Amino acid sequence: MTAPAGDLQALVIKSLESVLNTDLSNAGAGTKLFEELGLDSTSVLELLMTLEDDHGIEVDPEQLEPENLETVAAVCAFISASTAGD
Repeated sequence: MTAPAGDLQALVIKSLESVLNTDLSNAGAGTKLFEELGLDSTSVLELLMTLEDDHGIEVDPEQLEPENLETVAAVCAFISASTAGD
């Protein structure tokens, strides 16, 4: 699945809202997932499952590096790179 950057960012934020059960209407590309949102390793797995189940976005968790999860934009870039051939 390849989506325009803005659409992908909205999907990631919507998925984060679901995983964290909170309103993230003020979140943007630079929002830091661990520092600002309190994401942890369990939440990361939940985020990946939510992206796959709700939006059909499949990524290989073994390909994830810490820098891929620093910000909303980093997650979007990782997803874009991971799904480029789909």
